[in-house]
Amino acid sequence: MNTTGRCGWLAGAGMLALACPAAAQQAPAGGEPVPAAAAAEDAAATEESGADIVVTGSRIRRPDYEAPNPIVSADARDIQQSGNTNLTTFLLRVPALVGSRDSTRAAGGDAVSSQQFGQAGLNQLNLRNLGINRTLTLVDGRRHVAAEASNAAVDINSIPTDLIQRVDVLTGAVGAVYGADGVTGVANFILRRDFDGLSARAQMGVSQYGDGATRFASIVAGRNFADGRANVTLAYEYSGEDRIPYEARKYLRQGNRRYLIPNDADQPDDPNVPDNVLLGNLKYTYISPLGAIFVGGESNPSFDGLGRPYDPGRPVAYYYQGGVSTDVPGFYQGDLTPGIQRHTANVLSSFEVSDAFKLSVDAKYARTDARTFGQFPETYYLPIALDNPFIPGSIRAAAVEQGAENLFLNRHNIDFGRLGESDRRETYRGVVAASGRLSDHATYDAYYQYGRTDLAITRLGSRLASRYLEALDAVAGPGGTIVCRSTLAAAGNGCIPINPFGPGPTDAAALAYFQRNDRSFARIDQHVANASVSGDFGQFFTLPGGPVQFSFGGEYRRESSRFDPNANLVAGNYFPGDEPGTVLPSRGSFDVWEAFGEVNVPILRDRPFFHLLSVGAAGRYSDYSTVGSTRTWQFTGIWAPVRDISFRGSYGQAVRAPNIGELFQPTSSTSAFFDDPCTTRSVGNGTSFRAANCRAQLSAAGRDTLLGESDTGFVISGISQGNRALRPERARTWTAGVVLRPGFLPGLSASADWYDIDLNDAINTVGGNDLVNLCVDSPTLDNPYCAAFTRTQGNGRISGFTVGPQNVANFRTSGLDVTIDYRLDAGDAGTFDLRLIGGYLDRLTFVAIPGAPVNNNLDSFGAPRWNANFAPTWTRDRVSVNYNLRWFNATRAFDRNTTAANPDVAAARYLRFDPLWQHDMQIAYQVPDGFGFYGGVTNFTDQKPDPAAYGTNVPISPLGRFFYVGARLRY
Repeated sequence: MNTTGRCGWLAGAGMLALACPAAAQQAPAGGEPVPAAAAAEDAAATEESGADIVVTGSRIRRPDYEAPNPIVSADARDIQQSGNTNLTTFLLRVPALVGSRDSTRAAGGDAVSSQQFGQAGLNQLNLRNLGINRTLTLVDGRRHVAAEASNAAVDINSIPTDLIQRVDVLTGAVGAVYGADGVTGVANFILRRDFDGLSARAQMGVSQYGDGATRFASIVAGRNFADGRANVTLAYEYSGEDRIPYEARKYLRQGNRRYLIPNDADQPDDPNVPDNVLLGNLKYTYISPLGAIFVGGESNPSFDGLGRPYDPGRPVAYYYQGGVSTDVPGFYQGDLTPGIQRHTANVLSSFEVSDAFKLSVDAKYARTDARTFGQFPETYYLPIALDNPFIPGSIRAAAVEQGAENLFLNRHNIDFGRLGESDRRETYRGVVAASGRLSDHATYDAYYQYGRTDLAITRLGSRLASRYLEALDAVAGPGGTIVCRSTLAAAGNGCIPINPFGPGPTDAAALAYFQRNDRSFARIDQHVANASVSGDFGQFFTLPGGPVQFSFGGEYRRESSRFDPNANLVAGNYFPGDEPGTVLPSRGSFDVWEAFGEVNVPILRDRPFFHLLSVGAAGRYSDYSTVGSTRTWQFTGIWAPVRDISFRGSYGQAVRAPNIGELFQPTSSTSAFFDDPCTTRSVGNGTSFRAANCRAQLSAAGRDTLLGESDTGFVISGISQGNRALRPERARTWTAGVVLRPGFLPGLSASADWYDIDLNDAINTVGGNDLVNLCVDSPTLDNPYCAAFTRTQGNGRISGFTVGPQNVANFRTSGLDVTIDYRLDAGDAGTFDLRLIGGYLDRLTFVAIPGAPVNNNLDSFGAPRWNANFAPTWTRDRVSVNYNLRWFNATRAFDRNTTAANPDVAAARYLRFDPLWQHDMQIAYQVPDGFGFYGGVTNFTDQKPDPAAYGTNVPISPLGRFFYVGARLRY
């Protein structure tokens, strides 16, 4: 990212934005920024005038360089120069957002999960690696409706790319200004408003492999009228991204993809020999696309589906090499990127009746269609009757000889096609706002907004269990035919027998009998009403630094969500593994009343050693219908001894109330393996409370002794659901930074800010066995963990459990953000704009449950210790050249606990993944009369994923070198 040059030191300070051509703004009272004009000339003129604006993180009007919280920003030009038509992919350049979820992380197995619905193609921001639920995404300083029923995260696909003026990424306890959810900070997308004229842009691109094509087109038309007091702006945008299947990359296919697996040569363990080695051409154990046939009670398959003796290949640790078993790499991986089609239409309108009343009406419709495929369906240890006519003769003969009653089948059903999901998200959003001046020292702002997301979730290729079993149960029919056994009892039931012996293919008509593309539905609604008054006390008194500024107001918000699974999910009709056993419909809602206030006290200004000294505070009181009252607050300060240097800081408490998904998650079936802590072997391995609690609990179940080894070690069925007893999360966060704007070197600015976030009572889903441990390790049995499982009366064994989110986790993160900007006018040689954004991560720890070991995620993939983005741009006359380097250090392949206990877990080369070195370049030419053309390449050195990384996006996606061209028009 880079400045355009017109922003000068304002952008570089990281205070407001890089936002040229639209850094200058005029804001209605109370806070949401409205650009004065889209043209760069107008923006520059306003900058020079020094007009106060409303910056992200505050509702108080002030010069942007007096913002107390660190902000990293990008503007429309930065987005276009990146070549990215996917906003989230572009925002991965910001070190604070490096762990965000773009399309490459919303495909395949990551999106097609039997426990999750509606995740295909989602693009969601993850600020500071503390989770998408903890990042507050705003549009024009206002909330935006969520994209899925399970959390409050916004799908960035629903925000129009070419209507964006700038994006601000802010860390600090700004929940006092904006409300809950932003415990890690805020990403604020500010749209272009008061647009006068016509602009259009088109772009297309393709990878060097000829796939992954993208298409983008946008048009924005606006008109000012009524002597500039009114405006209507219309915008439409289309974006398409082609799906890339896993098999599309040669280096990921069987024989080329390699994995770290246990080293057979390291037996017994030798500290000088690595425990794991990198090997390829691997096969799974005892399962095959041909079928692996078990005769009688044998533990190993005797035959493959063609009737030949089963050839597993050469054993290598828990894999094999060679043989007929399934190839390891691609079976479970699924797509590299999803297919996405996106349409957005926006209307922005305003009319200023007078200084006292300005009316704005905005409306948006966005539709995203996403499709992706995950793993192939599998069949494990299913019985096949011996009268099945498809059984090869050699297998039948062996079964008869052994006196077996059944055969048992393992098969990877590659000929069935991959399991998939196709989602359609339709987002509606409308805002009606009124603002104006109450006096020379006070303004007001009030708005009502409604947002809705309708989600149609189509699961592709799932098997109905009863019908699949019917199709497998083939028998000889009349006239030498082969039919389903069920057809003999119910003629004309439509069942077509399938032959699981051999590679297939299975007939499409036979698949149609048991495969279903069933659809489920979800809806999320959001209502927000907000009113605020902002101004200063200048008519009453003035401090040496100026008048005290204030903002106060109130807000009402109601959010509701519902999930309507299809009838087969409700009945639990699907084959295990394709879908969860049973999923019930769910409904949930909450509302919250809030009062908020903010004050900025400029103590001194333009005095020796006090070019500026100001302090501020903000607070918010919230009353939730679900969790009761919460309080969010923040204190801030700025001291600039001279104009060239300023120090800033903030300290506060941020709160996140549990969202609808965590509270009202639909009930579904699940299972877990239990190693009961109340056995004679384990009772002494917990806290001092464990033994007494175990005896009391077992006694209540009618057992007067501890459990023995034969009473534990079972897989138990249970349920998964939301938890209405959750409490809010609370985070203490502080920032401290310095901003340099040296007058002796015009055009140079730099900022450095330290942040620290300590999140307690964090919501995390506790596993089944952890529930039991937490129960008996607590001071008493009167706790929510004990209520989440049951024991059988008489023998005391665990008989059932309920898992769901609990307030049990802790997160802690800290680090440093650095931004450096420099603009150099080299005369006839052109203009150079240089920008460096850097991040240093000092700490990122996670404690899953009380008493659990600290999980240190520092330097893991998605959380590198060092992270930087360098973006120089050269402009001369009508030509501009932009280069961008995105880099982070080599990240750990194993967690610290593993390498501390086992330093020789792998050879030194494989202890860390490759560092990221992504080079992008764009060349643009501006033709007279408003036309412009550009072209570029991303990842032009063609860096590939690390061969030792199991995930295919480490450290870079498999998209490869990507070429694009585009044209734009401004009239």
